[in-house]
Parts: sequence; structure tokens; C-alpha cells
Amino acid sequence: MHLINLCLSLYFKYKLLTLTYQVIAFSACLVHLGSEGVRLGLGFYGNLSENMSALFGFLITSIIIQIPLTVFLAVNGAFMNLPLEYVFYTLIVIFSGFQTVFAIQALMKTAEREVAKYINKIQQESIAAEKEAAAVKSPKLGRKLTQRKKS
Repeated sequence: MHLINLCLSLYFKYKLLTLTYQVIAFSACLVHLGSEGVRLGLGFYGNLSENMSALFGFLITSIIIQIPLTVFLAVNGAFMNLPLEYVFYTLIVIFSGFQTVFAIQALMKTAEREVAKYINKIQQESIAAEKEAAAVKSPKLGRKLTQRKKS
């Protein structure tokens, strides 16, 4: 809905703007459309696959590109915004803020889970190294540890 509103408002206001603001509005809308697709794709992929880099990409795209660009389009008076556009832009900023907060929470949970996996892997490797060292010192003890592991 937001992307439709953005395109239609640009279409109807394009002829009323000066050349400078025509270029700025077109560029802002183009960047907004492109970053929205990338941002949502990264967020979707990052949440489903628990991919830290995709979640960070979503967060960075939201904070650096999406929110400031939406605020710029809403606040700049030269674009002759309609009251409906102010409502849309305000809602988009609020929802993007919520998405940013939840993305930070998802990143924190994913980071904790990855740390737990890493610690578990280190512990398993140290146990395996202890068993190997025990097998080298005492072959009989090493066989007992191996038999316990199998059963």
C-alpha cells in the first residue's frame, strides 16, 4: 500500500514541482522502492534462516536508508504533501521503528544461540581430546572410554 501511495503521489505531483525537486523526488522514490525490497528480503531471509549477516543488513538498511528517507519525504514542504501522505509516512516511520526494535531483539537471541552452539562445540572437542590423551597413556582405559561411548 505504501509503495502504491509513493508512486501515485509522485505521478500526480511531478508536473507541479520545479525541475530540482522533480529530480530529488524521483531519486528519493527510486531509492525508497529499491531499499524497501532489499530491506524486506533481508529481514525475511535473516529471520527464517537465523542468518546474522542478513539480519544486520536489514537493520542497517532500515536505520541508514529507509527511516531517514521516509522522514525527508514527509517533512520537506516543497513536495506539497497531502494530509493522507502525512498519515502514511507517519505510519511507515512508526512501523519501521517497531521492525528495528524487533530486529535488534532477534539479533540478540540469535547471537546468544550461536554462542551456546560454539561453547557446546568447544566442550565436545575438549572431551574428545581428553579421551584421546587417556587412550595414549593407558590403552586399557582408552578402550573402556570408547566402549562407554558406543553403548
